[in-house]
Amino acid sequence: MSNLHQPRRIQFSANLIVIFTALLSTSVYAAIQPGLIHVTDSKKTQAYIEDGIFVGGDRAVDAVVIKDIRRAKNGDLERIVLDLEGSINGEPSAIGRSPYYQVAVNKEEGRVVVTIWGKPRLQFEPAKVMKGFQKSALISSIEMLPKLESDSWTFVLGFKDSRSIEVFELADPVRIILDVKQETKKKVRLAPAHANAHKSASEHKTGH
Repeated sequence: MSNLHQPRRIQFSANLIVIFTALLSTSVYAAIQPGLIHVTDSKKTQAYIEDGIFVGGDRAVDAVVIKDIRRAKNGDLERIVLDLEGSINGEPSAIGRSPYYQVAVNKEEGRVVVTIWGKPRLQFEPAKVMKGFQKSALISSIEMLPKLESDSWTFVLGFKDSRSIEVFELADPVRIILDVKQETKKKVRLAPAHANAHKSASEHKTGH
């Protein structure tokens, strides 16, 4: 199985085991950890998570084209955008919102599994998308899984370190947004060594 955690490794794999593992992880989250399921909004709300599942979109949208997957630095975070449009008989068509999707964030494995429904057609250049992630400071890999079913498609992002993510969708044009930021570690304030020494000396003199 390919290693999603290897830095600077951009992958395009036909590994069926990875696909089944990704889909199984999604179903397990949904089945036994309902408290970790978050419904996405139509605007940014600063609702970042390190572990759990985002769900969103419209199940009625059943003909969609994924035009591009792009990444850019946006302040202190990195933004990943999925550009979408509708399709009727192979021709572009307007849609009001994105199709149903799930974004499973797995802190322990350091990865995000993104699955798009709506019978998606892939209309981007994989090599161009992969090149766009090579300079990422937060994402170590992107793995585009083979499209085995007409109803859905999955890709996987690997993180370099501990990250948190927010997912939301925008309209006109329709986009799914993943904002990734580095998780800041809480600093523990320690008392100065000389203060502790002074306290100990005072306690010794008073006998307390």
